[in-house]
Amino acid sequence: MPGEMNSPAGGKNDYNNATLRPITIKQALDAIQPYPEAPYQIDSAEAVSITFVGQVRNISSQSTNVTYKIDDGTGEIEAKQWIDSMAGDSMDTDDPNASKPPGKNQIELNGYARVFGKLKSFGNKRFVGAHCVRPVTDINEVNYHLLEAAAVHLFFTRGPPGEKSEGEGGNVKSGLAGDGKGGADASMGGTDEASRGLPAMSPIARRVYNLLRTEPQSNEGLHAQLIAAKLSLPMPDVARAGDELLTAGVIFSTVDEQTWAILEF
Repeated sequence: MPGEMNSPAGGKNDYNNATLRPITIKQALDAIQPYPEAPYQIDSAEAVSITFVGQVRNISSQSTNVTYKIDDGTGEIEAKQWIDSMAGDSMDTDDPNASKPPGKNQIELNGYARVFGKLKSFGNKRFVGAHCVRPVTDINEVNYHLLEAAAVHLFFTRGPPGEKSEGEGGNVKSGLAGDGKGGADASMGGTDEASRGLPAMSPIARRVYNLLRTEPQSNEGLHAQLIAAKLSLPMPDVARAGDELLTAGVIFSTVDEQTWAILEF
């Protein structure tokens, strides 16, 4: 799109190889930026392109952009859509002279909308540079989005569903049958029989521990770089998790300081 590279909403390069992450507004407000101009991180994972659903509390139209104040029940944030990005959008969200019936393809005050964009900040104020804002026509989309955001959050903080049940003596259904103690908590990254007696630890450390316990490996264990790749985590986070597990005495170093194995006890 002409002019897109210079748009405050972000150029095409910003969205290359970026997975769209469903989030809540609270997650957007709590996101961490490791250093200026770095992508924001949510649950220790980069969140370059985001989407969320909320109620439109205010609409402010200017010559260069339209600003929507969105509230999803977890917080409020402004989504700023620039005119050049709206030019490629087939939905006219702010044209009062549009011939379309009101409410069909237009953003309405106190109605619900879905925002697609990128987290930004200016003057210590966080906002979303939106490349698309569209109305929600089915109220079920609001509930679906919150469930999807929760599922993705659990994936990044507790691991994929069923991760802990694999490799437990070949019994893939462990925690889903029998005494029922593993149950749904284990499938969503909660505690299971093998980790029930572990000391308190961070979610990332627990993910690293579970991978070391379930991943097929030699007696040498797994290297931190391999763990980082399998869990899609930054190396510094994996290193901190390893230090935490070493301090807790549940893993030990093998061939070098960054190759770890489970300490059976």
